Amino acid sequence: MLQQLSTERMGLSTRIGLFCGLMLSCGLLRADDGVQQDRSAPELLPESVVAVAEIPKLGAIADTLWDHPLRQRLLELPVYKATLQSKDFKQFQQGVNAFESAMGEPWLPALTRLTDGGVTLALSVSQGPGITVLIRSSDQNALEKFRDFILAIRLLSGKGKLVQQAEYRGLTAHALNDDAKMVLLDHYLLLTNQSELGKAIVDRYLDPGQSTLQTNERYQQTLAMRNSTHPALAGEESPRVATAFLDLQSLRQAGVAKEVYHERSGNYFGELLLGGLLTTVRHAPCADVQLQLSSSAVGLHLATEHQRGWEPPREYTFGAPELGVAPPLLTIPNRLFALSAHRDLSQMWLRAGELLTENAEEQLAQADTQLVTLLSGHDFGEDILGSFGSDVRIVAQVQDFADRLPRPAIQLPSFAFEFQMKDASESQTELRRIFQSFIGFINVTGATNGMPPFDLGMEAADGAQYYTATYVPNRDQQKNAAAPINFNFSPTIAFVNDRFIVSSTTALARELVQSPTKIESQPAGEETEPATHPVNTSAVLDAEPLRSILQLNKSHLIANNMLEQGHTQEEAAAEIGLLLELVEYLRQADLRLDFNDGRMEFDFELKLAK
Repeated sequence: MLQQLSTERMGLSTRIGLFCGLMLSCGLLRADDGVQQDRSAPELLPESVVAVAEIPKLGAIADTLWDHPLRQRLLELPVYKATLQSKDFKQFQQGVNAFESAMGEPWLPALTRLTDGGVTLALSVSQGPGITVLIRSSDQNALEKFRDFILAIRLLSGKGKLVQQAEYRGLTAHALNDDAKMVLLDHYLLLTNQSELGKAIVDRYLDPGQSTLQTNERYQQTLAMRNSTHPALAGEESPRVATAFLDLQSLRQAGVAKEVYHERSGNYFGELLLGGLLTTVRHAPCADVQLQLSSSAVGLHLATEHQRGWEPPREYTFGAPELGVAPPLLTIPNRLFALSAHRDLSQMWLRAGELLTENAEEQLAQADTQLVTLLSGHDFGEDILGSFGSDVRIVAQVQDFADRLPRPAIQLPSFAFEFQMKDASESQTELRRIFQSFIGFINVTGATNGMPPFDLGMEAADGAQYYTATYVPNRDQQKNAAAPINFNFSPTIAFVNDRFIVSSTTALARELVQSPTKIESQPAGEETEPATHPVNTSAVLDAEPLRSILQLNKSHLIANNMLEQGHTQEEAAAEIGLLLELVEYLRQADLRLDFNDGRMEFDFELKLAK
């Protein structure tokens, strides 16, 4: 009979459907008898579990994605149409057909019914890595069908070799391979790769009252954080679709993800942006993770405990004596990116030996030596960065070259840094001299490479002092529409009250000087930055300007793809075209990091185009 069922003339779905029907009619895969008990997955998992992800409504997630307004646009992409013809997709479709045949209904309602009680994934490291999946359903018959479907797949892939099974405390465990086991526990289906972990779950299922994850102190601490957390970025429109508990202390002791817990960072800018987050994760006992999803956004929220005693040597991130708060994000037209943070840059630079790895520290020391020479003996960390407060703002903007010549062939966004001077009257003169010396150095070194010189300028306008540097094009470059890349830049510094602006272009420096007035007089109805509680770090990436800058440089991206990937022009054009299409589906990405009330909270949200 098995040989007849596995003939090549029968499709996979037909073979599995017949197999499941035969087994059920013969009673060979009848559900094990057990006592139905209404207990959650954390009440069945042993206390030693170090990570748990809970998905209450997997079917609802699939339904949201299936009905998403962007889905139809994705289906129309050439890459998707090509995927439909691939061998891998046809095999996947066969698997879906087999699942529907076994469950007796289309895959979406079958998945919804099968998982309406939630899906739980758990990790234990007490006896080596052990992974468990618990599927809970109000329909025990759906679980039995799914179990039989898995056994049918296993039997057919084993060329008719029967699946081994064993008894444990009156329950039947099916061996899917040397490690993976499967047990039906009334309204739960248990799959695990570690027998001892599976036995521990069965013991707690049959014998209530034992210690479980639900009684774990760190798990309870995580639940308390989850119930009292600040509203995540996605807000009420994006409900939680998954949550996770991480026992960070046990994970550290087990050596999991060792690179995360290193005391020293290997990347200066990574340390600058997320050093505070990492130092907290290196000490916190546990963490709560939440995933939010709606038709308009995807959000990730991470929360841990935070203690001020954990901060050394990274006090530069947190502020003293009170926790530092970032200034508002800069808002300007055609904004591509903005970052706002509380950072004591001077302390970070001076204490790099305690923060960075040897290689990163050596690179920083070389840069410091070169800067001392360039800055006429001034120490960059102490004299320059030390003259600034802890408010740091960065912004980038798409440039408009439509009516400008020479026009660079590769068009880059302009960018700027804004700092608050501690003593404007004392710092302004020195910073101006350093800027002028730097431009002189660039002119000298650039001359040896045939670059045109910068022309220095100075003007007073808008209540600010501007010091500018503009490239003087050679006669043959004045009307060039494919000029060298350096024509993206017109370095400028500006002083306005206690604000110090360092910009890659004069136009952007003017925008920033004028930006407070523009924000205050913004017409009603225009989109502004969302009102939120104060945070330590905030960043935003706007997708429309990103797509604009990619489109402007499309031909160069294609050429670069051909050189680096070895693609033909058609292949490279298709790949870059797909990138542009995907960016079109996005609206904005937001990142926020906050230390507040003994807690650290990290939020990331990806907003989708309407």
